[in-house]
Formats: sequence, structure tokens, C-alpha cells
Amino acid sequence: MGIKTFWYLTQADGDYPWSPDGLFPVDGQRQIALAKAIDEGGFDGALVATWPNDPFISATWAAAHTSRMKFLVAVYANMTPARLLAEKALTFDAFSGGRLMINSVNGRENILTKYDMFVEHDRRYELGEQYWSDFHRIYAEGTESNFPNTPLRIEPPAGGHTVPLWGTGDSQAGLENAGKVLDAYLIMLRETPFVDAKFTAARESAAAAGREYTDFGALSGVIVRPTRSEALDRFRSLFEDAGIDRISEVLNNAVRRRTHGQQDLRTFTARDAQRQGWVDALNAGKLPEPKDLDLGDGLYAGITAWSPLDIFATGSSAVYYAGTPDEITGHVRALRDKTGLTSLILAGWPLIDEAKHVAEHLIPRFREL
Repeated sequence: MGIKTFWYLTQADGDYPWSPDGLFPVDGQRQIALAKAIDEGGFDGALVATWPNDPFISATWAAAHTSRMKFLVAVYANMTPARLLAEKALTFDAFSGGRLMINSVNGRENILTKYDMFVEHDRRYELGEQYWSDFHRIYAEGTESNFPNTPLRIEPPAGGHTVPLWGTGDSQAGLENAGKVLDAYLIMLRETPFVDAKFTAARESAAAAGREYTDFGALSGVIVRPTRSEALDRFRSLFEDAGIDRISEVLNNAVRRRTHGQQDLRTFTARDAQRQGWVDALNAGKLPEPKDLDLGDGLYAGITAWSPLDIFATGSSAVYYAGTPDEITGHVRALRDKTGLTSLILAGWPLIDEAKHVAEHLIPRFREL
């Protein structure tokens, strides 16, 4: 079956979008160019995430300019009425040829409260279970015109097709909800033992609900080049282009936020010697070298548009595969064989440039796994 390969379709793009001066402005035409690079590059699809742009509109915009890629659109459960979301999904699938997938997001309080959603953590999962049940039922019924003189209907795609739900769940409530609701289980990529434990717990949760997942996926950064030195030079540039002052500022703010102002980067103590080495280097005015950021299993601790360097060891997704096509393929094969991984959602910046490298060097190899 090979490994399904998805890319990132987002406005969080740039040479180094973790820094304001490395971030591209919002540009609909660049989104079209990115979507075409994904579609023509052979990716199975793309994750359309919840940045300032509306992900459903972003996916619709891109779908009009592509023909085969699927769109894994992030949707907050209960933020849109289930009937309205089902009508949007039916329309999207009717116009795109059934290319919609949904990434179910239960969200964090700092986001949900902006939309007047004041619901306790575990209760959100309870409500989500009913929400997605209603969505699937309404989608399967199709939708029809509100005007009796124009008896138009939009039917769901033939063959009993429904919109696949992808997502995650880390807490006990989230894991139980995932087993009952999701079709595919997602995590942020980490070392193999971490992935194996997460997927095992997810399988057990689904089995308890009398279900099985269709897919197990992980999200990671990637830098692939013909030679290892080229890949690591590019990886090093993620830090050099942003600069030590900006990286230190981001991490200092993160430490102060997590410790409620009781610590900063200079007083922070990491959980292990490797991460403490990164902190010490930054405090000494030096950037960590790739060899210091090597986490094993082909992964390196880096920086992404959504996460800083993981000095906290709390499950950050800011990891990268960095190496040659054969090296990365070997690591993915080993991970697949150990954990049952079926899908990767990858990202690298600038998104169009790095998508082309992956399309050339990795997708053909992943198909053969």
C-alpha cells in the first residue's frame, strides 16, 4: 500500500515563518501555486489548518484550481451547526469529486472562548461525539432546495461514501472519543517508542468501541536533499536565518508563559541533558548544531511555524526528518514496520520549494514501501 503523503496548505509560509520578518504576507495567488505544486507533485492531499484564514474557504479556493489532491480540513466540533457543516461538505464534495476529509479539532480554551464556547475539557469530547454522529447522518441524507418549485438535491457521492474524520486525543477523554468517532488517528511525530505507545493506546481505545482505524498518521517537518551535507546545511539555516536573538526571545517568552513569570530562559532547567545543552548554548550566545539536535530515528529537533525548539520535552511537533532520500525512506520504513504508520503529513519552508523536493525525492519511494 505504501505510505500516504500529505503536505501543509497554509498561509503560515515564508523563508522562516517562525519570525515576523521571515513570514510571507497573506496571498491567495500563492495559495493557488502551492495547491498546484501539491496536486501535480503526487501528494495524496494536504492538511488545511486553523491559522487566521478560514480553512474551509481556503480549501475551497484551492480545490477550484486542482484536480486530484484531497483536503484534510481542520474543523472545530460544535463551532458550526452540524447541519450547516454537512451542507458545506456535500457541496464541496459535489463540486470537487469527493475530495473532502475533516481533521476534527476539539480545541483549546484560549481559542474556543473567542467564539463564546465555554465548555469544560471532557465535556467537549462528549458533545463532539454527538456532533459528528449528527453530521454523518445529515450528510448521508443529502440536502435539498428550500424552494418547492426547484426540486434540486445534492446527494452524497455514490457507494456509501462519507467524509473521513481524522484527529487525535491525548487525554483519557480524548482517547476514548477518538476510538468512538475517528476514522484515522493522528499524532505529532516523535521517536519510535513514543509513536508506538500512542498508536497502541489508540488501537485499544478503538477496539473497546468495537471499531478499527483506517489510518495512523504523523505530522513532521522534512528537509530532503541529494546529499546529507546539503540537508543538514539547510536544516542549520532554519536557526541561522531566524537568528539567535529571535530564537532566544521566542523561547524566553515561552518559559515565562509556562512558569507564569517565575522563570526565564536564563534560569530555566530542562528535563534532560540534551535539552539543557540547547539552553546553555543559547544563553552563551551560540546556536545548537545539528549533531546536538539529533533525537535518533532520523529526527532532529527544529523550529516550525507552529512550535519553537522543544526545550520542554512535552511532545512538541517541531521535529524534522533531515537527510538523503534513501536515509529518510529507511527511517520511515522502520517506523512503519514497528508502529503500523500509514500516513505522513509533512511540511518544510518555503512550502512550495520544499514540496517540490519531497515530490521528486520521497513520494516515489514512499509509494513503494
